[in-house]
Amino acid sequence: MVHKLRMPKIDANVEEGTIGGWLVEVGAKVEPGAALVEIITDKATFELEAEQGGILRSQVAAKKSVVPVGYVIALLADTEDEPLPDVAEENKEAVRRHLESMLLSADGAPVPDDSPTDQQGRSRATPAARRLARREGVSLDQIAAPEGKPIQESDVAAYLRSRDAAKEGGPHAQ
Repeated sequence: MVHKLRMPKIDANVEEGTIGGWLVEVGAKVEPGAALVEIITDKATFELEAEQGGILRSQVAAKKSVVPVGYVIALLADTEDEPLPDVAEENKEAVRRHLESMLLSADGAPVPDDSPTDQQGRSRATPAARRLARREGVSLDQIAAPEGKPIQESDVAAYLRSRDAAKEGGPHAQ
């Protein structure tokens, strides 16, 4: 039997995680409870443990990749020759749902049509930039990014600094 190891939802506000590093190589026998992979979120860094034992047959998510909750990150199997399922469509759907949820503004309303978008209609911003903007109550359409580039967390931080300086009448006020 093949077991799918998914990115867990460790907290109500955690929607994605970064694969920090694999602790077990493909082909290794894994016991239940063994640490398999380091996961980094904006809330915590932790080692994800195997719920079932088996052989780690595939590391679906590469080191340093950012994956949404529910994404299949690894496949464990009872035997070395057991056929593995294709999880590409399942993972594509997890990413689609995640991106759709990212298109909601801080108040839960859809992002306005005039916000910067790519060819698929998604806002052009990194997940870290979205989180910071949402936390600070800032609409991404207020923030300028370099031509053709998605809005970065540093762009949001720069916007917040200039906005705060303008409110205070500081030296960087525009």
